[in-house]
Amino acid sequence: MPYIRNGWSSVKRQFPSVIILFLYQLLWGVFLYRLVNTAVVQVLHRYPDPPPHDLSRILFVIEGQNRFWQIPEVHHYLWIVIGMVLLRLLLTPLVQAGILYGLLPGEERAPGLPLFRGMQKFWKPVTLFYFIELMLILIPMLWLLPKAYASLSPILQGNGSHISAALIAMLYAVGWLCYSWFIRQTVLFLQFGYLFRGNAWPSLLLCWKHLLPGLGISFILAATCSIIFILFGTVSWIWTGLLALILQQAYPFFRSFFKIWKISSLYCLWQQKS
Repeated sequence: MPYIRNGWSSVKRQFPSVIILFLYQLLWGVFLYRLVNTAVVQVLHRYPDPPPHDLSRILFVIEGQNRFWQIPEVHHYLWIVIGMVLLRLLLTPLVQAGILYGLLPGEERAPGLPLFRGMQKFWKPVTLFYFIELMLILIPMLWLLPKAYASLSPILQGNGSHISAALIAMLYAVGWLCYSWFIRQTVLFLQFGYLFRGNAWPSLLLCWKHLLPGLGISFILAATCSIIFILFGTVSWIWTGLLALILQQAYPFFRSFFKIWKISSLYCLWQQKS
């Protein structure tokens, strides 16, 4: 696709932003690793060893249900998770604003790193669009979660057809993922129109009119990134050691790179069709 090729040229101009975004993703990975290592692993250490019989397994579950909310450490880790989620919600639109600002031609940008300049100039509208997108994506969950639970209840209760229940739940999940992609695509084009042309509504119609090329761009880049992830995971599984560690730590770089590449390619699509 020519849009992907043109997006590649834009990504090369934003390579410092790719590095910063990679470090941002890496820090989040370190946080999650430390959280799991200090909180979840300690709980798993209490699991009966050697492999438990039915009575010890039941006692372990009962102890967890009775004491889980009474342990101060649980409250401590819970507040840490809530705080980090809120921080992530605040930082994500700032990063998005920096990426979008980097799409401008060099002569139209202010001096300095585009990522940080974009945070200064675009953070207000991008934050508004981000929370609108988040609400539109999460609202259907109020309807989908009870439906998914109802379809999975035969599996949880140990009766009924497991295959049919799993297929129904999978259909709900796939439908929600497709809907989420559609909302993200639409909001992204609205941001293009508002930030670069001062009018978002023509970009809404443009997004829906050229939905298939946008889907093709997203699919090609997502598939390529997934192949790299599978390749890195396979190599890490076979050749453990320093090479596996390097590959696992390098994957956030490729994920950041492909994220900016996808946004740049969609921007090229919007720019050429508008």
